[in-house]
Amino acid sequence: MLRQWHALPGLFLALLLAITAGTGAILAGQAALDAATAPVVTAEALPLGQLTQRITGEIASVEKITRTPSGRVRVTHLENGRPHSVFVDATSGKMIAVDTASPSMRFITNLHRAWLNGDGGRLVAGLLALAMLVLGITGLLMLRRSFGGWAALLQPFRGSGMRRWHLELGRIAVAGLLLSSVTGLHMSLVGFEIVPDGASPDIFVSASGEAARPFEQLEGLATVSLADLREMTLPDPADASDPILIRTHDFTRLVDPATGQILREDRHSFLWHVRDIAYRLHTAEGMLGLAMALAISAVGGVILSLTGLVIGLKKRLSGSQIRANAPVATAEILLLYGSEGGTTIRFAKALHQALVAAGRRVHLASMNDLPRQSPANMMILLAATAGNGEAPASASRFFEKLGQWQGSLPELAVVGFGDRQFPDFCGYANAIEAACRARGLQLVLPTERIDRQSVEAFSGWTQRLAAHLGLSLALSFDAAARAGQRFRLVAREDFGAEVQAPTAVLRFRPVPHFRWLPERLQAALGGLPRFEPGDLVAIAPPDDARLRFYSIASSSSSGELEICVRHQPGGACSGYLCGLMPGAEITAAIRANPAFRPDEKAPSLILIGAGAGIAPLVGFVRLARAGRPVHLYWGGRHPRSDFLFRDELEAARNEGRLTRLRTIFSRITGGGYVQDLIAQDAAELRAMIAAGGQILICGGCDMAEGVRQSLLAALAPLGLDLSTLRQSGRLLEDVY
Repeated sequence: MLRQWHALPGLFLALLLAITAGTGAILAGQAALDAATAPVVTAEALPLGQLTQRITGEIASVEKITRTPSGRVRVTHLENGRPHSVFVDATSGKMIAVDTASPSMRFITNLHRAWLNGDGGRLVAGLLALAMLVLGITGLLMLRRSFGGWAALLQPFRGSGMRRWHLELGRIAVAGLLLSSVTGLHMSLVGFEIVPDGASPDIFVSASGEAARPFEQLEGLATVSLADLREMTLPDPADASDPILIRTHDFTRLVDPATGQILREDRHSFLWHVRDIAYRLHTAEGMLGLAMALAISAVGGVILSLTGLVIGLKKRLSGSQIRANAPVATAEILLLYGSEGGTTIRFAKALHQALVAAGRRVHLASMNDLPRQSPANMMILLAATAGNGEAPASASRFFEKLGQWQGSLPELAVVGFGDRQFPDFCGYANAIEAACRARGLQLVLPTERIDRQSVEAFSGWTQRLAAHLGLSLALSFDAAARAGQRFRLVAREDFGAEVQAPTAVLRFRPVPHFRWLPERLQAALGGLPRFEPGDLVAIAPPDDARLRFYSIASSSSSGELEICVRHQPGGACSGYLCGLMPGAEITAAIRANPAFRPDEKAPSLILIGAGAGIAPLVGFVRLARAGRPVHLYWGGRHPRSDFLFRDELEAARNEGRLTRLRTIFSRITGGGYVQDLIAQDAAELRAMIAAGGQILICGGCDMAEGVRQSLLAALAPLGLDLSTLRQSGRLLEDVY
């Protein structure tokens, strides 16, 4: 258990930790340089009031005077309405240098503190500090256990290579890394308001409003030493009631600029000092020895992260990434999957687990990874069908690999996954069966065809497989895959009721995992998973194990998950979704769909859809590159009832992001279907396709078939067919 706690954070966060440690090393080195070259405040330094008077005499529009931890006196002032910072001499008040941080150092600082990404980046930095703390503690405990006590850590380590480097550097760097991780974690907790910062409450105090006196005559400044000063904010010249604000190591003080009277003074609390100490220890500003030690530890942390990553990867790659997955060379059964969106993989893993539990040695892999030879006496193929009877992404090279098979042929079992409403139901599984029979493989069971991920059908086939193998197989499978992201419906728009095609555009936002945390931390933790228009969201209605997939119209950068759902007669999931009201919550899982994305290199896009199939097409319009022609063909029933996204599409056309919007409606006089538009514009479409244009089709299977026929007729003069366009990636379909 201890080794797992040490290995898992290191393996998955190694590169992030290396970047954090590397930027920390640079910042610590800069802090050491500042500490080594900073001036020391001596008795020759002017009193604070006199120094302030001289500074304001030398520099106009002074807003703030700060003494940095390294000892420099920095003055912030306005110049041409913009803030500027300079360093001044503590004995004369004269400017000695301009405070200019290089762009590279600003980049490194922002990367280290917040990963360049605001609250989300600060959360990542805090989690990395926690991971570093876990790695440091578990690493020390492992060393103690391995070498027989704490005293053994001071003795030379045996060994060589990467492990020796890892051990030696760990011993050198661990103290500094633990200090950095503890203080960094504390700063993160304070920043997200989980731990109080101990600051005094903001209470407005007014000055007398009389004419300001010279700073050197103010008693409230005379008792403050420059060596104790943190910062002093001068009053706004236009506001006579604005006091002077002074912060030191011990207190915060408000002083009347006219009388010099101390209007309010708050001593810093214990929690304030804890926060201050954590910050100073973490940054090591003004502490030369600590800064050098932290820089060395941070460099060691970079190497520790990388060596730990190499060690971890070597261990994992030497075996298998799937638990109890037998190597090809010793497997009794080859279990191969062909999946497009990930659903079929879950069936394969469930079957793999059952076969392994029954005592069989099983090698699980994608169909693209079919080996050249194997001693296995059975090969089981679980294959989904993509598009129009085509191979899914993870099986696109299966026939090529099957042609390279060497040695004796195993028995074969094939399971296809598809949807009966498609004309090519399980078409790819049928092609697999034919190719395998031609190759000489014998099916031990009739090919099973699973409709819409039916758990019952798959379980029944599993029992027939168990009978053939003489095994008892206990299938443990959660087809609903309910572990996912929680989403709350925030808005809905309803269309189509008047034309018997009720359709809803639903917009969801993520539900924070930890509602009891402060709002800023909730926002960081509740972020959407990454997705793009055309990706899929998997949803199962209550009391139904089958997942339904809906195309996504939005991108994760928008902060919302947007889908378009038509209420199908008797549809359990569409009825469930269309019945949701704002405030309702669902569980959903994102499925990447990279096979349905516009090609950035295509000179033009031809988007074709009907009904709810407009969802991903709208998303493509939103992200369209300026200057590239985008033509949208879409069909509905009536323009006043179910013209989905009408205002947005017309605005995109007016703004030039959508070159042409061609719509047609079936329930109006002289109306028709979207394939009719394709036939009307055959000449223009033919020219665009001949020039390299890409076609993307989304919608129902009947519509898609009509569009295919119109496209075939349009392309006939070019001698092109749809198969050629599909193979070149210039025709993509998401048909349901």
